[in-house]
Amino acid sequence: MTTIRHGSVLPLEQTDSQPIDSNPPASSDSAYVSWSFGYMFPELQNDAEKLLETSDDTVKSLRRLGEDGMEDPVGVNDYDDLKAPGVPVPTIYTFFGQFVDHDITFERGSMKIDLMSPTPIDPRKLGTEIVNSRTPNLDLDNVYGPDLEGKLAPRDPNNPDKMLISPVNDSPPSRGLAPGKDIYNDLPRAANGTAQIGDPRDAENVVLAQLHVAFLRAHNALVDCGLRFGEARKLLRQHYQWIVLDDFLERIADPNVVKKVRYHGPRYFNPSAKSFFMPLEFTVAAFRFGHSKVRRAYPGFNRFQQSGNLGTIFSNARVRLSSDWIIDWTAFLNSDNRLHFPRPIDPALSYPLLHLNEAQIGPGDPEGNLAVRNLLRGYILRLPTGQAVAEAMASQGVLPLTRDQMLSVGQNIANQNDILTETPSLLERTPLWFYILAEAAYYSRGYHLGPVGSTIVAEVLIEVLRQSSDSILCDPHWRPTLGRTPGKFELEDLLRLAGVF
Repeated sequence: MTTIRHGSVLPLEQTDSQPIDSNPPASSDSAYVSWSFGYMFPELQNDAEKLLETSDDTVKSLRRLGEDGMEDPVGVNDYDDLKAPGVPVPTIYTFFGQFVDHDITFERGSMKIDLMSPTPIDPRKLGTEIVNSRTPNLDLDNVYGPDLEGKLAPRDPNNPDKMLISPVNDSPPSRGLAPGKDIYNDLPRAANGTAQIGDPRDAENVVLAQLHVAFLRAHNALVDCGLRFGEARKLLRQHYQWIVLDDFLERIADPNVVKKVRYHGPRYFNPSAKSFFMPLEFTVAAFRFGHSKVRRAYPGFNRFQQSGNLGTIFSNARVRLSSDWIIDWTAFLNSDNRLHFPRPIDPALSYPLLHLNEAQIGPGDPEGNLAVRNLLRGYILRLPTGQAVAEAMASQGVLPLTRDQMLSVGQNIANQNDILTETPSLLERTPLWFYILAEAAYYSRGYHLGPVGSTIVAEVLIEVLRQSSDSILCDPHWRPTLGRTPGKFELEDLLRLAGVF
């Protein structure tokens, strides 16, 4: 492994006359800080042909595509979902991607993204009115904090080297714990049930919340081995970074692209530490590929719950966990049983994601269609088109998808090709998020991201890793020591370390 080099790509809002970004190069453990967003391909902002056309017709077309042309073709009930084809990647990685996202990005600021009256932003507002409230480091600040109020995650009052973990709600458990499970399997919670964690979004659904608990338990297991708080945190951070680099990336991106970026450095995203930013092409498009992988239901949840559908895994995360919702991770780690496969990466989403309720998206937000939300956010935040980004990568042999290639992907998705052919501008200037989903389906049958998506995700995550606190890329000889196999450490090893699998 080699240390990734510095480069020269700067966020759009940083100019010679007014350098806006003075962010610290590493995370803060005791105070709230904000970081900036920018563009990975800022030169494309100067050419209107490289962006979606600014017009009411474009907005209408995006709404129509999201509402009528991106529904998973398998049907609307849980049983149909179980018959649908998937890809043999353990389902846990779908939720791990969400966990990583919450570690490195949280969009906040004075500017409200109005999805009901979408208008492209003035790019100069990125550095002032839209900021990133998470440190763009793989440092587990979603676990350790600080949270958005500057508070660190609570420690165990009986041993301040350990993280606080709450017992499940029913003690003694009314239905009995599964073999090998103990009662300390819930997020630390305030008296009103609110989770006390670095990032409140990790309490959005039961699967993500239980993954967060696994990290808390893994930290405590390291303390039980004799480490102090700082030592345990550093070792856990580094093994988490290894999971992202050597396990997660290899499963969700083209392995050849990952290796090229890992050993030869980035071509398009290489800011210095003092000008570091998170690119919108990553946060608003490429890393939202996971939305297409979500199933409407997950069988084999545990011995009490035959299946956990999206409704129940969301609703049961908002209150103290009961013992009959402690996850049996077996199904989520299974890559042999097709019933447990996640959806392929393609330009379609499961039915429930197109009909989110207020509890899932937040009070006062009227847009419950996740596809529409993603498409309009890309329009508002002036993301370049998929074709424009592909053309910008031409030196790496990347070719834009042709019209026929794009349509070949949507032939089994109801209404999608009709909408695209009736709106030819979307085939020529395709929203970047939709384009990345389509190229994944075209090039790899949805098993992993295609050339544009793989390049953006690999370059950003590896560069974020290089900038991270306790980065393993600072030591080319670093190797994991906590797994069952020397030199390897995967998510399954993390769950074993935590004692939950």
